[in-house]
Amino acid sequence: MDGRFIIGKAPHALSEEAERARRISVTERRKRLKREAANTRFRYYCSLCLIIRDESEYLEEWLKWHIAQGVEHFYIYDHGSRQPVSGFVRSLGGEIAERTEVIDWSGSHKDAQPDAYNDCLRRARGVSRWVGFIDADEHVRVKDGRSLPEFLEDYEEYAGLFAIWVTYGADGRVKKSDEPLRERFTKVSHGDTWAENVGKLIAQPLYMAEMVIHNGRAEEGFEVVDEHRRRLKEYILTMEKPTRDYICVDHYYTKSHEEWIAKLKRGSSHVKFSRRYNDFFMVNPDMEYCRENIDILQAYEKFD
Repeated sequence: MDGRFIIGKAPHALSEEAERARRISVTERRKRLKREAANTRFRYYCSLCLIIRDESEYLEEWLKWHIAQGVEHFYIYDHGSRQPVSGFVRSLGGEIAERTEVIDWSGSHKDAQPDAYNDCLRRARGVSRWVGFIDADEHVRVKDGRSLPEFLEDYEEYAGLFAIWVTYGADGRVKKSDEPLRERFTKVSHGDTWAENVGKLIAQPLYMAEMVIHNGRAEEGFEVVDEHRRRLKEYILTMEKPTRDYICVDHYYTKSHEEWIAKLKRGSSHVKFSRRYNDFFMVNPDMEYCRENIDILQAYEKFD
């Protein structure tokens, strides 16, 4: 440089120098966070985060399933349930109650679900090595018999593991019954092509900068990957060629027609997402016979 102050396009050498400095900074940050993870005595290796409203009837099965998969702790955000989730969890007693932390999330929130997820990222940082962000109608399943913590050990260098949905239909059920979800709904639905590509994230809070719903943004120097270590772009919730070879998320999206209507009435905890009555028939194209009239349809959709 000859001492002149240049306005406009900077010399190319300066751009290369700045890029090199950025790469060094990212590398050093990655090393620092990996040292922090190695030196942290986490209370839990694997936890799950859930936001819920008036879905406690499915919660006991959800908790027991994931305890059987090796999950050690649960962060449950009660988004204004008419019967508080904390009381229901206490009624389950023993191992379930001891593993479950209920957070009252009934106040005013800009966007309840991502707000809860980001609160959980902060809450779990340095406490739980991994946290999965899933819903009450979703069950994480490792397919080779390993526990979820055992499976996640192979992905510790990444910020998160993206696991793809396996979506189950209503199995022709119009009315609700009391059997467990996993017994009532056993047929995989391929009616909704979009759902075939969607996944949910199991993340390391130390390496994750922000969550949205299905994915988020990793800290610089880290990546979110799928089961085959293919990188996902930040915030993306679908994959072009999804696989479910080793791990998946069993998704009981609609349940019975009666339960779908109840789900519409509960509304959504994410301001950018709303369900539609017609979604039931996308997942269950064989159940057009139970479609209701347009007046009823509009009454349900006002709850979005």
